[in-house]
Amino acid sequence: MQSKSKSLFWSSLDKFGVQVFALIVGVLTTRMLSPKDFNIIACLAIFTALSNVLVDSGFSAALIRREQNSSSEYSAAFIFNIALSIALYFLLWGFSGTLADFFGTPEINPLSRFIFLGIVINSLGIIPNVLLNRSMRFKEISIANLSAAMVSALLTIVLVLAGYTYWAIAWQQVSLTTVRVAMLWLLSRWQPTARPDFDIIRKIFSFSVFLLGTSILNIVVKYIYNLKIPIAFSKEDNGYYDRARKFQDIPSTVVTSTIVSVAYPILSELNGDKPKQLAFFRKIVRVTAFMIFPIMLGLIGIIDNVTTVVLTDKWASMIPYFQILCIAGIFLPFQSFCLTTLNALGKSNLNFTLELGRNLLTLALFVLFSSTISQMLWGFSFAMFTSYTINMIIVGKRLGYSVINHLKDILPYAVISVAMCVITILIGRIDIHIFAGYTLNTATILLLQTTVAIVFYSATTYVLGSKVIRDCIELVVRRKK
Repeated sequence: MQSKSKSLFWSSLDKFGVQVFALIVGVLTTRMLSPKDFNIIACLAIFTALSNVLVDSGFSAALIRREQNSSSEYSAAFIFNIALSIALYFLLWGFSGTLADFFGTPEINPLSRFIFLGIVINSLGIIPNVLLNRSMRFKEISIANLSAAMVSALLTIVLVLAGYTYWAIAWQQVSLTTVRVAMLWLLSRWQPTARPDFDIIRKIFSFSVFLLGTSILNIVVKYIYNLKIPIAFSKEDNGYYDRARKFQDIPSTVVTSTIVSVAYPILSELNGDKPKQLAFFRKIVRVTAFMIFPIMLGLIGIIDNVTTVVLTDKWASMIPYFQILCIAGIFLPFQSFCLTTLNALGKSNLNFTLELGRNLLTLALFVLFSSTISQMLWGFSFAMFTSYTINMIIVGKRLGYSVINHLKDILPYAVISVAMCVITILIGRIDIHIFAGYTLNTATILLLQTTVAIVFYSATTYVLGSKVIRDCIELVVRRKK
């Protein structure tokens, strides 16, 4: 078993490294493919995600949570996962033509039968992943995930350059799963027994069924936009939305995973000392605000020129969707941190209730406000803001953290970031002449925007006496200890 500090390091490296590969592949494929190409893949995302959740059936979390599992119980769960994945694969195979007709995209028929192979392959890695997680062997898990990300990234780039268009993205998904599962088996060195004990399915079902229900609802809420946009609007719009969502997810996910991986173990250790727990909670809130506000608002300010320079102007229609989603992305780290805190406080049931409420609110707003794509995304952002507000109030009551103190902790960084965003937008909208008759090109203006934003934000926070840099250093030092 690895030490806690090493486990946290490898867990963070895993999440950050995978996102780096995702960003590189995302940029290169977006430059070379069309919105219609990404629409084809996006249409199938909900079916793949739901199938993977059904195959797992919440068993992973249940097996990790149990005090002890026998080899025969692992074997039973393994066989159950594979059998269910094969059944789902052939069910989806039979409906592939129907899906193609539903989306008005004939290419979906053969493509779906290939992509859905990933469901069966993924089922093979569930138990090895459980075993590695139970023994806190996060180094091995990170090696498996990073190896898969690197191999699939290289394969995807080669296939895109060879002209395989949307099939390159399909191969990315299947190869990512295949390499990851192969590495998990290699590193876990697990082998199923000859006599599986299927009674384990009954024993853990009562716990796993609630996790399964929550996961299904999460998937539906996340991908429901990919179902409606190509039908109610256009296939190109679905491609624009898909890219906007994927690119917005990367920075928001990196900040969220970093905060959660640091916060959970320390908050758990401080359960017997409420004043110190509150002090640490506030410190994390300030660090989160210090990072997420300038990142997301800064991206809003420079996305026009980033799109032109990095993605090309064919993706200009993605910009308004990306900007709205960046607003939603501001609240994700705070919301996830609150849920993590509730888990650390032993309030997992309340965690479930809050997540259920957020999903139901998101679905309600989706139904009520969906005449335009922007309207749908504003509804999603409002749901994220509402969830963040409710979560923070509920956690605050348990820690003695008032709304006023919360505003004191986040508003300085929010205000400075808004000012920074306005400055970057103004720089991007004016013609800058350095010599008579010579105007800076878009790439140079983007560099100027980025430099001014960083200098302005850093200098302003320093002048105003922010101690958040010191807080960040203390967190890193404490984490190493």
